[in-house]
Amino acid sequence: MGESFRYDVAVIGAGIGGYVSAIRSAQLEKKVVLIEKDRLGGTCLNWGCIPTKALLATAELLYKVRRSEELGFRIADVALDFEQVMTRKDAIVTRLVDGVKFLLRKNKVTLMEGKATFLTKNKIQVLKSDGSKENVEAGNVIIATGSDGPKPSYAEIDEEKILVSKSALKLKQIPGSLTIVGGDVVGIEFGVIFNAFGTDVKILEAAPNLLPELDKDVGTTYQRILRKRGIDVHVNTRVNSVKVKPNDRIVISVLSKGSQLDIETEKMLISGERNPLTKGLGLEKIGVQTKDGFIVVDEHQRTSVSSIYAVGDVTGGKMLAHIAEAQGIVAAENIAGLESTVDYKTVPTCMYCQPEVASVGFSEDEANERGYEVAVGKFPLLANGRALTLGEIDGFAKIVCDDETGEILGAHLIGPHATDLIGEAALAIKLECTSEEIGTLFHPHPTISEALMEAARAISKKAIHI
Repeated sequence: MGESFRYDVAVIGAGIGGYVSAIRSAQLEKKVVLIEKDRLGGTCLNWGCIPTKALLATAELLYKVRRSEELGFRIADVALDFEQVMTRKDAIVTRLVDGVKFLLRKNKVTLMEGKATFLTKNKIQVLKSDGSKENVEAGNVIIATGSDGPKPSYAEIDEEKILVSKSALKLKQIPGSLTIVGGDVVGIEFGVIFNAFGTDVKILEAAPNLLPELDKDVGTTYQRILRKRGIDVHVNTRVNSVKVKPNDRIVISVLSKGSQLDIETEKMLISGERNPLTKGLGLEKIGVQTKDGFIVVDEHQRTSVSSIYAVGDVTGGKMLAHIAEAQGIVAAENIAGLESTVDYKTVPTCMYCQPEVASVGFSEDEANERGYEVAVGKFPLLANGRALTLGEIDGFAKIVCDDETGEILGAHLIGPHATDLIGEAALAIKLECTSEEIGTLFHPHPTISEALMEAARAISKKAIHI
């Protein structure tokens, strides 16, 4: 007879990867405890995905109001109440946190507040905020402790002048100027938010184009869009040093395309590489293997210790909430004896600015690097009826496929509703659809989705509207 434990599964960390794995474990009739030292919902819900999208909704509406004459409105003046914007953002977060609490209660998951440390592979000590300690014994453990913000060598984060995303979401006033280091999804989203709010925004990116993790056409197109909005974009630009002057102004020394420049700004926001939160867990004591601080897992999310699993940012790779969620489900199902894995080729990357960006599968360069004979179809929103009626013509749909078989390898969208439409492309990749199948599939008219159909048809030179 096997060893008896107080809980079947203990989950450390109540971000999206953690609470989802706890709920899925409970659905599979496991007795579950979820341990969290800070806020339920983790980075995504409290300091990432949700609050930034709330601010982006305000920014998008403000942007549209300012262009309202195009649609026949004459609005004399628009004033932004920043305090109310931030209050709304906090209210949305609170409502969703309360929703997660309800789901945990509904599924009979025990929620325990405190910092977890392994004593053995099956015993965890939980240090509570009042200084008391409680030991938890569990047959299996899922580590979902997540990650924290970048820690650059050239500057020290002070949360008032030199910011990361978490501290930027706590600002009490709109800065007059903001320089963002990192032209990735997070950096650009904050750039668009504060540009709409009236801040003088600069974005510095070390790579030759923005959004270097995505298809090159996406980055170069978005660079043009941002510049049209009045955002100053510098690519091929690396930060050498940062100084705070006596008047609290920040001077950033950069090397940009071979030239030394000094950029003065009121606030600085650093985006980019995040770090795994594993310190203090006691992983070395129980033999959990790590690499560069990240926990090493197999395709079932199992670590080097067979009863311990890890999910989400703490395992490295692409740090996306929907990946953490999928991995949490996989870990729970494997603990319950089900064979479950994540299909990473269908993971979308999304940016929720106006216009939106969404991408899934291989970029054109990635497909070439993997040895495919690549065929590409592209369709501009300038030729899409729905985009014209919305007044949102900056963008395109692009499909990358295997020229020999026609199988879709990747899809890349810039435009309205791109983050919703990318699900069609993800399903097409999962089902190994061809460009011909997407090109002949009915897409309602007029919709932005027709751009995806036309891009698929363009591969075989059958596009109708270009």
